[in-house]
Amino acid sequence: MRSAAVFLALLLCLQWTWAQGESGEVTGTDAETEGGNRQEEVHFEIQGVGAAHDQSSSQTNISPDIWAELKELRDMAIEHRSKIEKLEQENAVLEARMSSYEDVVKTLQRENKVLGATVTASNNKVEDLRRDNTVLESRVNTSENLVAELRRENMVLETRMSSSENEVAELKRENADLLARVTASENKITDLLARVTTCENKITVLETRMSSSENEVAELKRQNADLLARVTASENKITVLETRMSSSENEVAELKRENADLLARVTASENKITDLLARVTTCENKITVLETRMSSSENEVAELKRENADLLARVTASENKITVLETRMSSSENEVAELKRENADRPKVAFSAGLTNAGPVGPFDTEITLKFSKVFTNIGQAYSPTTGIFTAPVRGVYYFRFTVLGICPSAWIGAYLYHNEKKMTRNYDYNDEHGHVSVSNALILQLEKGDVVYMALPSGHGIFDDSNNYNIFSGFLLFAL
Repeated sequence: MRSAAVFLALLLCLQWTWAQGESGEVTGTDAETEGGNRQEEVHFEIQGVGAAHDQSSSQTNISPDIWAELKELRDMAIEHRSKIEKLEQENAVLEARMSSYEDVVKTLQRENKVLGATVTASNNKVEDLRRDNTVLESRVNTSENLVAELRRENMVLETRMSSSENEVAELKRENADLLARVTASENKITDLLARVTTCENKITVLETRMSSSENEVAELKRQNADLLARVTASENKITVLETRMSSSENEVAELKRENADLLARVTASENKITDLLARVTTCENKITVLETRMSSSENEVAELKRENADLLARVTASENKITVLETRMSSSENEVAELKRENADRPKVAFSAGLTNAGPVGPFDTEITLKFSKVFTNIGQAYSPTTGIFTAPVRGVYYFRFTVLGICPSAWIGAYLYHNEKKMTRNYDYNDEHGHVSVSNALILQLEKGDVVYMALPSGHGIFDDSNNYNIFSGFLLFAL
């Protein structure tokens, strides 16, 4: 009986040691010290049991098999204890590795944020450089247009210069023709003057002869009748002379008219010559101005060539910068693609739903959950149109928005938004017969996985909805936590 009690005490001691090893509450040096103490206690208890066994062996006859079994139990206890210590050490190593992994994860998250900021800055720099390139291209295009305009002006000036030279050559030819015509006119005038002088001389001679004839006629009249025939002949001669005189007078009148015409033509020629001299002077002035403008244009073209050389150098530098930026852009795009791949693994949650097509809803005596049954979007299937409840599929920050409408006069409209069992907001208004009344609101909530969000209609409040979708309940995941 005594040996059975000792055996039962030993089993209880082993069970207590095993329970303490599984709890794992004691770690490090204290655990090792406590484990050593426990091992010593177990050893002492076993020794005590052995001593008690030796003491009682003299009184009772215990078989050697029981003592061997007790030794085996002691060895098993010691072996289990050593295994427990090894497991505790491995647990400590695993906890240290877990802490290092958590630090690495936090470091990677910080680096991810820094990379996101770097990508944003890179995108901003790329946009700035694109704007600078656009400005440079516009300036280059403006310079090219200015050069083309200057070339067109130079072509126009060359055309005008050629036209002016042709006009000057034409004017010189006209002046030569006019000079020849004036010389011919002067020669004709000289001839006409000579002919007029000759006619005048002839008229003087005729007058002299007429006077002589008249004297002779008077003398003949005084002479005898025999001279009548000669007088008649003289009268005939006088008639011929009168005819010739009339012809001479007509010729003189014709010469006077020709002289007047020649004088008018000479005057017109002189006026034309004056005009031509003025036009030649104007052309010479224009040519001087054109030469000045040509010199200025050549200077401007030289300046434009220098500016174009500068622009070419700047464009080359810009192209080099663009090459560098394209390389950086490729790197940024690779980083963005990597971030997109990382974001693709993140959950996507969004929903939007209308209330009903049945018309008025409420008022009711008790508060009811609004079931927005007309689903427009339900990515992730987190919203249930049958219950009107949104269930968060992951832990994160969510955005919610709602709008409700009432048309009943002299009635209250409103709605509650609940997070789990907590009322987050109440929006209401009173329709005082001035038309339709609506209320809206929006919230950003941090939800745990499995949290619910839903809308409720307060008691005594009514709303209205139809195919125009006046009442909307929407939400989406901003980012997971």
